[in-house]
Amino acid sequence: MVTIVFLYFVFVNLDVKELIRIIKNFNPIYIIFLVISIITGLTARALCFKMLMSKTANLPIKEMAPLCITGAALNIVLPARAGDIFRAFWVGQKYNINKLKVFGTVMLERMFDTFVIFCFLIICVTFYHRNPLAMNLCIFAGVTMSAFAIFAFISFKYNKTDVICNYLISKTKNFPFSEHIHKLISFVNKTCNSFFNGFEIMDSPLKLLGVICSSFTIWAVECLNFYIVLSAFGYHLHWSVTLFIICFIALACMVPSTSIFIGPYQMAVIAAFSIYDVGKESALAISFVEQAVVVITTSVVATIFLLQNNISYKELKQDIKQKAE
Repeated sequence: MVTIVFLYFVFVNLDVKELIRIIKNFNPIYIIFLVISIITGLTARALCFKMLMSKTANLPIKEMAPLCITGAALNIVLPARAGDIFRAFWVGQKYNINKLKVFGTVMLERMFDTFVIFCFLIICVTFYHRNPLAMNLCIFAGVTMSAFAIFAFISFKYNKTDVICNYLISKTKNFPFSEHIHKLISFVNKTCNSFFNGFEIMDSPLKLLGVICSSFTIWAVECLNFYIVLSAFGYHLHWSVTLFIICFIALACMVPSTSIFIGPYQMAVIAAFSIYDVGKESALAISFVEQAVVVITTSVVATIFLLQNNISYKELKQDIKQKAE
C-alpha cells in the first residue's frame, strides 16, 4: 500500500513520451564507469566492516567485498534489510563468532551511515539551500543520529542489562511459573550482552576514526554514482545536487515498501531534483537508470557469491525469514 501511494505521486501528471525521450539520451558508455564506482563503494563498505570487526577477527577483504555486495543485493530484493541479517549470520557461522555480536556490529555500521548522512545535510543546508524542506530533513536526521549515538554510547559504556535482569529475577521469585520467567530473562540478558559486544570498536579511538573515514568514503562514492549518471544524461549541475539526492534516498529507504524500494526511491530523487528545478521526467529517468545498474551489478556478484558457497536463493530466503522472526 505504501508503494502504491508513492507510485501514484510519482506517475501523476507524468509525460511518458518525454520520459522515454530522455532515457534514450542516456550515453551507455558511462555504464562502465558506473559499475566500477558501485563496486568501489561496496568494497569501501567491506573495508569499513572489516575495521569494525578488527577487535574480534581479522576478516579477509577478498571475502568481505563480495559478501557486502551480496548483502546490498539482498537488501534490495528482500524485505526487512535481510542482507544485513545474512551478512551477520554468514560471518558468525564461518568464523565461529557470536552471530548477535556480528549483528550488533552491522547495526553500529548503520549508525555511522546515519552520522554521515547528517553531515551531508548540514553541508547542503548551510552552504547551498536554506529552504524549509531541507531544514526539516536536517532536523530529523540530526535527532535520529543523536538518538543512535547516545544509545550506542550508553549501551556499550554503561551496559546495565545484568543489573536490570538480576533485579527482575529477584522481584519475580514468587511469581507463578517463575522458573520459566527467569529462563526468559536470562535469555534476554545473554542476547543483549552479545548484541552490545558488537560495539567494542568504540574502545579504540584510532580505529573508530578509520571507520568514520571509511563511512564518508562509502557515501562519497554513492554521490559519485549519481554524478556519473547525470553526466551520462548530459546534465552539468553543481556537485551539491548529489548530496541532496543521497540524503533524500537514505531517508526514503527507511520507509517500508516493496523490493527495490520502488516508490519511495523515485519520489526521493524527484524531490531532491525539484530543489534544482529539474523536471519530474528527467529525475525519474535518472533514478530508473541508476537503480537498474545497481540492481544488475549487485545481483550478478551476489549470484556468483551464493553459487560459490552452495547457497540457494530459495533456502536463503526461508532461512533469513526464520532468523528474523
